[in-house]
Amino acid sequence: MHRRPARRIVCLGIVASLLAAACTSATPDTRTVIEVFGPYRGEEAVKFAASFAPFEEETGYDVRYVGTGSFATDIQTRVTEAEYPDVAIFPQPALITDFAARGLLSPLPEFFGDGDQSDRKDLGGEFLDRHAVWFRGSAKSLVWYLPPGFEANGYKVPTTWDELMALSDTMSQDGVAPWCLSIESFASTGWVGTDWIEDIVLREQGETLYDQWIVGDTRFDSAEIRHAFSTFGTIVHGNRTIVGGTNRVLNTPWQDAALPMFEDPSRCMMHRQASFWSSNIPPDLTFGEDIDFFVLPGLTADVTPVLVSGELAAAFNDRPEVASFMEFLGTPAAGEGWAELGGFVSPHSDFDTSHYGSEIDRKVGQVIEDATRLRFDGSDLMPPVVGTGTFWQAMREYIRSGDIDAAATLVDDSWPRVTLYES
Repeated sequence: MHRRPARRIVCLGIVASLLAAACTSATPDTRTVIEVFGPYRGEEAVKFAASFAPFEEETGYDVRYVGTGSFATDIQTRVTEAEYPDVAIFPQPALITDFAARGLLSPLPEFFGDGDQSDRKDLGGEFLDRHAVWFRGSAKSLVWYLPPGFEANGYKVPTTWDELMALSDTMSQDGVAPWCLSIESFASTGWVGTDWIEDIVLREQGETLYDQWIVGDTRFDSAEIRHAFSTFGTIVHGNRTIVGGTNRVLNTPWQDAALPMFEDPSRCMMHRQASFWSSNIPPDLTFGEDIDFFVLPGLTADVTPVLVSGELAAAFNDRPEVASFMEFLGTPAAGEGWAELGGFVSPHSDFDTSHYGSEIDRKVGQVIEDATRLRFDGSDLMPPVVGTGTFWQAMREYIRSGDIDAAATLVDDSWPRVTLYES
């Protein structure tokens, strides 16, 4: 077995004190190693390292992080080959549910009490409560834009979906593409498109149907979900609505989607993307002046739907040092180092906001707090064969062909007849 039998785990402070003497003489080659596998790469990997540096300093443990751009695929490959990391950082809670149900994850240690104490919204679920802690949150329903460009052209920030579509039409008539959009993301290509569908379903149909949809009670071939695809189609397949057309949408890395917006003159005016995209903003732009965001509008101005996502940590091993690291990740303190560098929103209501080094993060936190209709990313909660499989594939094919029938059939035919989410 890859895990030791369950045992009583001591907390971080006790472990640290017991090992203090040994740690003072430890070298990088002899320190206890905790392997962490996750989706952070580049600048985000550096910021993640800053977040766990205090843990390493206090305990003397060596946290070794490995990042990948295809986490959903690569973690399943590692599990299949029994190459388990000690801890994984999951963007998709459904993978945690799947692995936990198969007995591959270690339950949270006793010092977590009844489970993760962070302020998760609309997650829940037996397996998540018992096996995972939410580390970072993100808001996905954001539309990034350049205020000087809006002002120069007389454009106003829309407050309803109809106003957004009218603004999009006006931009097209003015000879500039309203939307910057691209979805390429290695083996994960397609998730950007699923976010669009989820945002539209949440706006057009509300929370009840959204909740039914993500557990399979409402099919993709239903009139409601087909309508969401059709609404997205007016954007992605519209005349001059997307800069570069379909070919650029499918083949340009999602991080580079908005680059034409920063040209002079701008070749696209709006970019719907999550708060974590902020690390791709050119460094010479000042947030709130040169670049800003507004929430993707609802059908009416008095309803503010917000789609959120986040990364959750779960452990494949139950060694004391791994349990200590999980305890650390489940506290507000784990996010302080990253928050000070920017690009981090804490899921804890008692997080000290003075650690936010970015005005963007403060505003994102307020957006989540003010949302009147809040739901977690749907594909991340769907069974993995769908959420990180056929739904992503369906979005690639729909963007390429515009065939709603084929997209709906592909997903519905793949949905497990008996799922982990049934009571």
